[in-house]
Amino acid sequence: MKTYIHRLSLTDFRSYTSLDFDLAGRSAYLFGANGAGKTNLLEAISVLNPGRGLRGAALADLGRKNPDEPKGRAWGVAARLLSEDDDLSIGTGSD
Repeated sequence: MKTYIHRLSLTDFRSYTSLDFDLAGRSAYLFGANGAGKTNLLEAISVLNPGRGLRGAALADLGRKNPDEPKGRAWGVAARLLSEDDDLSIGTGSD
């Protein structure tokens, strides 16, 4: 059974202040200049799986931060997953 990401939402995750990415069952292609946030988007998806994410960074280090901030902000990643038999919402984040 195939499961698809229907919607992906990010809050203060890496370079994203906020993002609401509605895939609606379509394929997505990521392209852009270096530093545009392509890998950050893939890392957001990876933290929804058990483990430490794509880059193996500590969860406390995944929050967006400005250069003058000593540590990252509280962050969140959420997704709505669809399959033939199920509609499931999952998420993770920090305080």
